[in-house]
Amino acid sequence: MSTNAAISIEELTARPLPIFEHSARAFRKIGSEGGSTFEDYGDIILKDPGLALHTLNQLRTGANKSRHAEISSMAQATMLLGVDRAKRLTVGHPQLERILSGFAKTGYIRTACRAFHAAFQAWDWAHIKNDHAPDEILLATLLHDVAEMALWVAAPEQMHQFRKLMLKDGLPTDEAQYIAFGESLEHFSREIAARWHLPGLVNDALRPENANQPRVRCVMLAVQLARSTERGWYWEKTERVLPQIADYLGASLDEIIPHVHKNAVRAAREAPFYNARHAATLLPMLPGGEELIIEDEFPEAEAEIEATKKSAVIGIVAPPKSATEKPAPSPNNYRNNSPATPEPAAQVCLLPQADIFIKTLRELHKGMGKMKLSELMRKTVHGMHDGIGLNRVVFCVLDQKREKLVSRYMLGSDNDPVFSRFEILLDKPHLFTRLMEKQVSLWINDDNRKKFWPLMPDEVKALIKTNSFFAMSIHVRGKPVGLFYADRRSLDCKLGEQAYKQFRQICQFAAKGLANLAK
Repeated sequence: MSTNAAISIEELTARPLPIFEHSARAFRKIGSEGGSTFEDYGDIILKDPGLALHTLNQLRTGANKSRHAEISSMAQATMLLGVDRAKRLTVGHPQLERILSGFAKTGYIRTACRAFHAAFQAWDWAHIKNDHAPDEILLATLLHDVAEMALWVAAPEQMHQFRKLMLKDGLPTDEAQYIAFGESLEHFSREIAARWHLPGLVNDALRPENANQPRVRCVMLAVQLARSTERGWYWEKTERVLPQIADYLGASLDEIIPHVHKNAVRAAREAPFYNARHAATLLPMLPGGEELIIEDEFPEAEAEIEATKKSAVIGIVAPPKSATEKPAPSPNNYRNNSPATPEPAAQVCLLPQADIFIKTLRELHKGMGKMKLSELMRKTVHGMHDGIGLNRVVFCVLDQKREKLVSRYMLGSDNDPVFSRFEILLDKPHLFTRLMEKQVSLWINDDNRKKFWPLMPDEVKALIKTNSFFAMSIHVRGKPVGLFYADRRSLDCKLGEQAYKQFRQICQFAAKGLANLAK
């Protein structure tokens, strides 16, 4: 597949995920020894994402398909399949070592290894939290990055390009995804989860607005830890996620750091067959060694992938570099001693896609009074993200006590467990309490920042880590119900007048849609 070709969900799901040769051998071994239990099969399955998906698919299409949604462990799944079908799960299924080669093979193995590391961490934390079904959390974490694995099978050139843009070229993950795929991994993951009928917790964990749910947060934190430790245990993002894990588990950072280190070692010992660098092998590496890891994956002698050609095709542009252009003021100048620090500058910015914006307006108008709430809001946030080119979009609603705004629909958070828990307390007067008094919009920019920035709550400054954004409160029948928030994340990617007008326009359509639903 050409790196300039758009990827359809049909292409992405046309081939099943392969299984490891080790899994097939392990199944044959316990089948021939006799006396095996369903737990033996389940343990093998939970180390192989492709085999886990295949097992779920076999269960869904079999006599016990009505029980598919109730599965909480792979041992239970194999028990429902029965001994004979369980023994034959690996027979005839494509094996990774036979169908993949080159960076498609190494990339798939690396992703699966990372997924198991995340799954093991989440499983351990679930036990600490006395969760009722730790294996269910393990499975949801194992399958969280299923889109990446499917892309290594269906579009390895584009996955390789994505990794290079993100790791070697240093682009933000969100922008690198759009250059390589023309879509977000989050979008692909949700589509795959729906098409392959993945368990409910997998679907829940793919929606950042669910980050306040304890089990979802467990999955998200484990995925974030496993992703960051690919770059080393002293990398900045690893050091940012560790305190969040400590907070989640109700323990001190001094306790959590050695604990997750031990989990990484245990995960590597549990699945030594992965022919990839386990996170545990990076524990002895000193701070600053992450560049060596990147060069190992992308040696300088390798032919460069021409990412710039892709930008013109799918709508990504570099920010202007005019000699007379004034840099955006740093949030440090307006923080009022907030602990936040600005995000690293992006090298590319999402380009508005007029066709998607117009299509969104037409669909919102046509579906007025007919769409369900979830469809209305998802079309709205997608229209803002893809059509206007806004990197992060949130619709937050008033809670029942009307004491805070809590995220309900979100796009572009890049699985950030902090931003995904987007909420704004309304317990004292500030900028957002004023916005909620009536349906009104606001664009914080260079011209009005001096006036409005002192009214911003410090915790919101720390959350968004930027000093320019759009916001609009939404009222239905004269009463406040929620608020839209959107930004371009980076100080390099400036918001403009046209984007603000389009943001307001979509918000107004959404408000009318909500009013019709209220009838």
